[in-house]
Amino acid sequence: MTDRKDYAGPFDPDFRYEDLSKEALVRLVREFALIVHLLDRSMCAAIAMRFGADVMKELAVEEWAGASPLYGARLRQIMDIEGDGVSAIFKVLQLDPGFPHHYMDVHYEVVDEKHGYFELAHCGALMDAEPFGDVMVTNMCHHIEDGTFDVTAQAVNSKARIRPVHRPPRIPTDRSPHCRWEVVIDDDTETLPVADITRITAGTTAATFEFPAMRDGTPHIPQPEPAS
Repeated sequence: MTDRKDYAGPFDPDFRYEDLSKEALVRLVREFALIVHLLDRSMCAAIAMRFGADVMKELAVEEWAGASPLYGARLRQIMDIEGDGVSAIFKVLQLDPGFPHHYMDVHYEVVDEKHGYFELAHCGALMDAEPFGDVMVTNMCHHIEDGTFDVTAQAVNSKARIRPVHRPPRIPTDRSPHCRWEVVIDDDTETLPVADITRITAGTTAATFEFPAMRDGTPHIPQPEPAS
């Protein structure tokens, strides 16, 4: 590994991410997480322009419901996130590309393994939506979030649910944090069925792809420590 701090200099036909230093990788991961939002913005805008806001809202829910349980499971596997309590849910959210750091300034509070809160001190997505009025904000912060947050949490624990403490439209208009959510794990919670779009997405090559080992032989998925 060359531990490059950037990609200045000649083109390297055999370049790999593992050639980058930690600092360079952090910069790259931040950009990748933000690119997820750029892709989402362009997709949603294209759908809304052609088919209207209601169709866009419906397909945005399908998009995240199809993907988040699957990439959440992959993130848990490569980062060795164990357990099914609130702290495990929050670990996955900390790694979720839907919550790019700084663009989404998310703070977490674990009360215990069955109860916690998270809040967005700043939400870049809200900054995009607010200029278009309360209908756009409500579509995103109510309809889309209600259709996706539980799916994301229940991928870690089937009895988890996420409910708003408060959320936009903001009253007053400068309210901070922008939103606050409560996470509860309760045996009486209704378990959501696996959505059809999740089943379909699970069969794609992106969902089933396995990365090879890194150049130095380090496996992509952490291996268990040998018994002593």
